[in-house]
Amino acid sequence: MSIESLNLSLFQLLNAPDQASPLMVHYAIFIANDLIYLLILIFAIMWLRGNNQIKKQILKAFIFTCLTLTISQLISHFFYSPRPFVMEVGQTLIQHKPTGSFPSNHMTIFSSIAFAYYFSSYRQVGKLLIAVAWLVAWSRVYVGVHFPIDMFGAFFLALFVNISGLTLWNKYKEVILNFVLWIHQKIFKSLIQKGYVK
Repeated sequence: MSIESLNLSLFQLLNAPDQASPLMVHYAIFIANDLIYLLILIFAIMWLRGNNQIKKQILKAFIFTCLTLTISQLISHFFYSPRPFVMEVGQTLIQHKPTGSFPSNHMTIFSSIAFAYYFSSYRQVGKLLIAVAWLVAWSRVYVGVHFPIDMFGAFFLALFVNISGLTLWNKYKEVILNFVLWIHQKIFKSLIQKGYVK
C-alpha cells in the first residue's frame, strides 16, 4: 500500500461519519478550534504569575514554536498540498481557507510546545502535552481540514527542531531570559510593584 493510499484510508477512518453525534461534533470542533486559545490563556497567566524558572520554560517553548512554525509555513508555501475539502474528500465540519495542508500548523504549535517541555526538567508535563497534541491531531482530521500525514509531518518537524536547537538553547538561555525579563520588568513595572505580576 502506498503512502497516499494509507493516508487516505486513515483519513476515512478518522474523519467524522455522516451520522456523527452532535456531542462528538461539538467536542471535536472545540479541540480543533478553541483549545489553542485556552492554552495561550494558561501560558499568559503562568508567565505573569510564575517564577523565573517557569518563565524560562515558557520562553523556550515560545522560541522553539516560532522557529518550527516558520519552517512549517515555508514548507506549506513552497510544497503546496491540498486540504481534504479542496479534494472533495470526506466531511468538513468547520470553515477553513484552502491554504496548504502539510504540515498542520495546529499540530506544529502543540507538538513544539510539548517537546520543549519534554526535553527539560518538566518531562512529565511534556508527556501530557504530547498526548494533547495527538488529541488535537485527531480533531483536525475528524473535522475534515487535515489529512493524517499532515499531523505526522508536523510532529516530526517539531521533534527535529527541538532536538537540533537544544544545545544552542542550553548555551544562551540565561542571556535570552535576562533580556526578556528586562523588557518584562519595564512593561509591567507598576503591576510588579503592586504584586499583581511577578
